[in-house]
Amino acid sequence: MAKQAWLKNNYKKLGAGLVALIILAPAVFWVYVQVQTYSVEIELLEVMKANGELTINEERNYFILSPHSIDADATPIIYYPGGLVAPEAYLYKLGKVAGCLETSAYLVKAPFNAAIFDVNAAGRIIELYALNRAWVGGHSLGGISAGRFTARNPEKVFGLFLFGSYCDQDISGFEGNVISVMGLQDQIINWENYERAKTNLPPNAILMEIDGLNHSAFGNYGLQKDDGRSALNNEQVTEIICSVFNKDGQE
Repeated sequence: MAKQAWLKNNYKKLGAGLVALIILAPAVFWVYVQVQTYSVEIELLEVMKANGELTINEERNYFILSPHSIDADATPIIYYPGGLVAPEAYLYKLGKVAGCLETSAYLVKAPFNAAIFDVNAAGRIIELYALNRAWVGGHSLGGISAGRFTARNPEKVFGLFLFGSYCDQDISGFEGNVISVMGLQDQIINWENYERAKTNLPPNAILMEIDGLNHSAFGNYGLQKDDGRSALNNEQVTEIICSVFNKDGQE
């Protein structure tokens, strides 16, 4: 009887411990994410917020960047941030690009700063704003997430862009535009995966490999741990990104 009582008591303790673990796990994970996330460079964020030619509206799950001058024929952009990078870190360059192209841009705020947890974010934005066509893409893990969205919803995507990223799904039959931009100083990307994933892209995909460009330079969150040094400044990277969208699709 004593043994049965001991087992019963310990089972109760074990059960209580499991319940506590289930309750606390999300909070612990959230704290971990906050600690590991790369923050925006505040000075550039303030510069963009003070930009009199651009309006930035923050919604619950995304930012909307709207230049005061909009070209009705330009294609809107939906951007998935890189993993464990604050979405605000992309506002400066994306705002510059939106102004350059005279189009609206939507910057996703992903759960736990990992777009892979909300691959369909672009779909909700497209539906909510009745976008007839849109560029969908992103940086690093955000590009992978955008590629997965494109694979599942090719009819909703005008073009896919991959910055320091690759598409891990077969979209070789996708009829829209596909542009990949990779920095040759990128020491974060898995280059084997990148090379292998080229076969997932359609034959007309444009692949740009830029000397002097690293992984971190697509955003403004400082130098990512173990990344190579970039030889390009913010304006030069912004010009590259603008040229990407002008290559195929801003008709």
